[in-house]
Order: sequence, then structure tokens, then C-alpha cells
Amino acid sequence: MIRSLPIRAKLTIWFLLLTFAGALLFGVISYGVMFYALTQEKATHLVGREHRLVRLLRDNRKEHVNSTLDEQLANFALVTHEGDLFEIRRQDGSLLFPVSSRRAPRVPSTPGDCPKRSYKLTRIEGQWAVVMCHTISLEGNVVTLHVGGILGEELNILDTYRDALLFLLPLILLASCMGGYFLSRRAMAPVDRMTKAAVNIGIGNLSARLPVPQARDEVQQLAEAWNQLLGRLEAAVLRLSRFSADVSHDLRTSITVMLGTAQLSLRQQRSAQEHRDDLERIVTECRTASTLLDALLSLARSDNFMQEVSFQKIELCDLAVSGCRRVEDLAEANGILLDWVLPEAPVYIYGDRQLLERLFGILVDNAIKYTPPSGAIHAEVTLEHGQAVLAVRDTGIGMTREVREKIFDRFYQADLRERKSQAGCGLGLSIARWIADAHRAELTVESAPLEGSLFRIRFPQVTSENAAPHMEQQFS
Repeated sequence: MIRSLPIRAKLTIWFLLLTFAGALLFGVISYGVMFYALTQEKATHLVGREHRLVRLLRDNRKEHVNSTLDEQLANFALVTHEGDLFEIRRQDGSLLFPVSSRRAPRVPSTPGDCPKRSYKLTRIEGQWAVVMCHTISLEGNVVTLHVGGILGEELNILDTYRDALLFLLPLILLASCMGGYFLSRRAMAPVDRMTKAAVNIGIGNLSARLPVPQARDEVQQLAEAWNQLLGRLEAAVLRLSRFSADVSHDLRTSITVMLGTAQLSLRQQRSAQEHRDDLERIVTECRTASTLLDALLSLARSDNFMQEVSFQKIELCDLAVSGCRRVEDLAEANGILLDWVLPEAPVYIYGDRQLLERLFGILVDNAIKYTPPSGAIHAEVTLEHGQAVLAVRDTGIGMTREVREKIFDRFYQADLRERKSQAGCGLGLSIARWIADAHRAELTVESAPLEGSLFRIRFPQVTSENAAPHMEQQFS
């Protein structure tokens, strides 16, 4: 039943139980200590009575008092408080005082000698008393002295203290219950604030964090752990969102290519072989889109949203030609001349073919998007100082210096009213920059308004050391 209670209630109950146990333990111990102190005081009083008896007999002997020992003992018992709780026995156990014919002794005696003072707690006529036993020398005779003291006043004090404890115990429990509830509220206040903050955190505002208490305690460690978890979750969601946006951008490019090819094939009279070539191009784009979707699904199932980049030796001229042929129907449908210039000798680089095809496709697709009809797009592969360079030049609308400085920023879209197509999502060139960085290549742009643009990809020098079997790149 207690397990189902809130933590605040559990803390209050535990505080109440601990306080009750502490108060009960304090009451028992303090009662025992007080009882021991009072009995020790009574024992000290009995020792004093013994000393007074010895001193009285010694003084009477010095003053040559003529009364007998029995009379002196009777007078001592008469003027002494609780004098009837007093007896003396000889070594043989016979009663020296009081004489049996006068009155029966009230002090329960213990047979044998008591060379050292001994005390015992006993009941005398229904009352608790402390009885002292001590063997002493009295008038030249060795006797055993038994002196008792009733604990009436002491027990009255103990009873009053016990009643006070019983009266205060409910008040202490009530105060501890209120104090426990107050302390539990104070202790759980940081947790309440963390709970309220956590309720307001959703998938749309993962950048929010839980409040961290100032105290260096377990609650602060819990808040810091949750904030670290939120940070990792935010980074994972951001990577997945960016990857989804990147794949969406590439899928849109593939769909645009397929649509342009199909529209051009339907609009013009073509031979069976030309229609077959168009269908093969559409099939290729469908396979590319399927590959992207498979990558999206596999990456979404992974734990860290990492893409494996496989580097291999690639013929750059072949990559440029296949990329241009991929979109030549789209360029023709927009009235744009698309051609390419290649060196006589093949140019090799190391990289991931699929990613480089995405990079080149993004640059050509952007050139088609921002080049008006009757314009031209030229792709060129060259070798400069031992480095392979892949360039895409267009005669489009160009861009200002301010736009060039931000063109590779994620989701940035310039206000270019001259473009023919609908607005994009600002991801293409940021993906291109990421792919270039993954290949340690330099992606640059030269452009001016109404003068077109020139994008260059400068790859590292081609040597055998550039080969890297596998690399893992994180989407960012």
C-alpha cells in the first residue's frame, strides 16, 4: 500500500516514523537514566545513614553514655527517617537489632557477609525500596548492617516525568507530521519544477532544458543527466530531420528529371530507340530514388544516424558525362543547351560515386533552375597543378556578393524573382558543400548578377595515399 503512495507522502510517513522512534527511544533512555540517578541518590542517602550510625556510637563511647547498645540503636532508629527499615545481624546470622521481642524486622536480609556495599531493589510492604548490605565493625563486633529506603518520592518524580512524556508524545508526532510534510515539499520542489519543465518539452522545442538546482545533490545530478539526454535526443532528431530533408531534396530532383524526360518524350515524335533510351533514363532515376529511400529507412533504424561513405577509384570524366546525360532531356525541355568538355586522358579521383553524382547533379540542377530559355550550361573536367577540377558554368541570372556569401548556408534561399521554378528548400548547395568536405575537396563559386555562375570542385591531388576503403561521415 505504501508503495503506491506519492514520494511526498512516503517521505512524510518515514519522517513521522523516524521521529516517533527517536522520541520513544529518547523517552525510554531518559526514563532509565533518571531512575538510575534517583536510585543512586537513595543509595548515597543510605551510606550517609550508615556513617551517622557509626559516628553516633563512637561519640557516645567517647562521652561514656551509660545506655546499652540496643537502647542507642533504638534511639537512632527513632530519630532517623525510615528508622524502621534498619536491622543489624551478627556473624552467625542472629538478629542484633531490632530485638525480635519488640517488633519484626521489615528489611529483607540476605544471609552471608557483605564486605563491600551491595544494593538491591526490592518491594517492602508493597512499595519499591533500595536495600543496602554492608559488613562493619560495631563496638568491637563484626556485624552485617541492612538499611532500606523507600523510593516513594523518587517514583512520584518518575511518574510525573512519564506522564509528561506521554502528554508530549502526540504533540511531537503532530509537529513531526507537519514538519515532515513541509520538508518533503521543500525537498520535492526542484523535482516539481523539473516535472513542469519536462511537460512543456516536445519534439518542437527539444532545445529547452530542465532547471538545474544550485545544490550539489542527487536532484542536480538527475537534472544534468536529463539535460544531457535531451541534448543527445535533440542532436539525433536534428540529424534525422536534416537527412530526411536531404533525401527529399534528392528525390525531388529525381522526380523532376523523370517528369522532364517523360514530357519531352510525349511532346516530340521520336523513334523506338529514343523512347527506349528515355525509359531507361527513367528506370535509372527510379533506381536512384529507391536507393535513397532504402538509405533513409536504414538510417532511421540505426542508433546514431551515421552514413558509411565508401571510397573507391572513380573516372571523373565518366561521372560528368553520365550526370549530364541524366538531365539533358530536362535541359532540352527548358530550352537550355547542355554540353561538356573533357580532357583527352581520363582523370581519376577517389571518392563515393553515389555522393559525387549527388554533388554534380545538384550543381547542374541549380544551373537549369536559374538559367533562362536559350541559355547554356557547360560542364568541364580539367587538371590544374595535379589536381582534378570539375566545373559547371551557366549563363543564368547570377548572384550578388551578399548571396554568394550565404549560398552554402542550410535553408538559405535568395530572393531571386527571375527564377523559373517554384522556390526550393535551401538544402541543395549545403548538401553539395557537405559532400565536398567529406571528400576533402574545395567547392567555390564565382558569379555576378546577370552574368551567370561558375561552380568549381577542386579535388585533392590523385595519389595512391588518397585511397580510403571506408569512412563514416555524420550528417550535419
